[in-house]
Amino acid sequence: MAKSKDKKKKLSSAQRHEAGLVDFTMDDVRNARNAQNSANAKAYELMVDAMAVSANYATDTINDEGNVAMDDVYPTSLDETLRMDELLDQSERAVQDENDEDYNRMIVDLRGIVGWSRRRHFNFSWMVILGVIITVVAVMYWSNSDDKSKRQAQKELETIEAWDVNDDANINWAQVKDEAGWTTMYSSAAHYKAFTIKNCENSILSSLEIAKENRAYADTCTSIDRQKSLLKGAKSSEEYAAETAKKLEKVKAWSLKDAQEEAIKEKKSRVQTATKAAAFSYVIMIFFLLLIPAYIIANYAWGYNITKYREESALLNKIQKWGVALGGGMIGAAAAMEYLPDTKVTTHYSDGSSESHTESNGGNMIIAGIKLCLLVIGLAIIAIVSTVIMIYSTIQGFRRNYNWGAIAAPAKASK
Repeated sequence: MAKSKDKKKKLSSAQRHEAGLVDFTMDDVRNARNAQNSANAKAYELMVDAMAVSANYATDTINDEGNVAMDDVYPTSLDETLRMDELLDQSERAVQDENDEDYNRMIVDLRGIVGWSRRRHFNFSWMVILGVIITVVAVMYWSNSDDKSKRQAQKELETIEAWDVNDDANINWAQVKDEAGWTTMYSSAAHYKAFTIKNCENSILSSLEIAKENRAYADTCTSIDRQKSLLKGAKSSEEYAAETAKKLEKVKAWSLKDAQEEAIKEKKSRVQTATKAAAFSYVIMIFFLLLIPAYIIANYAWGYNITKYREESALLNKIQKWGVALGGGMIGAAAAMEYLPDTKVTTHYSDGSSESHTESNGGNMIIAGIKLCLLVIGLAIIAIVSTVIMIYSTIQGFRRNYNWGAIAAPAKASK
């Protein structure tokens, strides 16, 4: 038989079936028939017919390990599986020489193919599950962050609602305006008003400066399209500055009560936004947690479906491996940066002596930033690739591996 035994790779029965392998070709079957003087000629012919049942049937090939890649022999549907089984039954009934070792070995192998094809097998990837778990952890982090933002906004809202807004006669507005900033804006209605005024004034100045620069560039620009774009941008900035100036006049006229009402409106909007973001993150996290068992169940596949979609599965495996390789490479590069050498500094003294010491790499902060970026990007690639594959495989698995018409039939009949 045509195979290289010295290179033959040891595979379990399940691995061989998942890979679509057998140890013999149709030519081997025909040669065995001729070698035993046709005592089992009819049995062998029926065996050949059984091997040609699959819709994928083409030609036989032998790989480097000596296994025959027989996607073309494995059935790709239940009907083909049953047809192959029936032909093998007929073949066994036609046997004249029960001591034919070649026939007995081949029939056992083909029976194994039929048995494997008509059973379900878990056909999921642990690496895909690991990648989605990374996604779940990331979403959990975002959910906690959104929840923290919501609690902070609620706390600030309570502070705003407790402001004293009855009297502003004794407020030193010059001092309040100097103190107004991001850290003090919610300490009182006066500070909120002063901060809003400063923010409007800064926005007006910034917008007018941008408009001025754009018009200056437009005056010297040689491209008509670029000039139009610069002038359009300048006009937009000037319009924004004009709108902000109108808002500034309103803010200056605020009473403390008005400032409190505006701050409450702003903060309630923030609380609402943070609440929705936290709820959305929580829903996404639950979705992925439920997706993992759904993916496993959906990929409890019939053997003939594994054969039918083996090329697609191989493509998904390649995408997964490239994604993991790329993401893992970035994570590895981030880890390797830990071993960048420190700088060796030698000091020479006037008496001719010298002293050496090491100093930390001057770019440590930059290195730390690069490491973090590489780590995040690497994990993100693995998570995104795994998530896309899991969603696709789950949808297709439920569609291909479960007869929803038969499942729904009892419910329809009861109506």
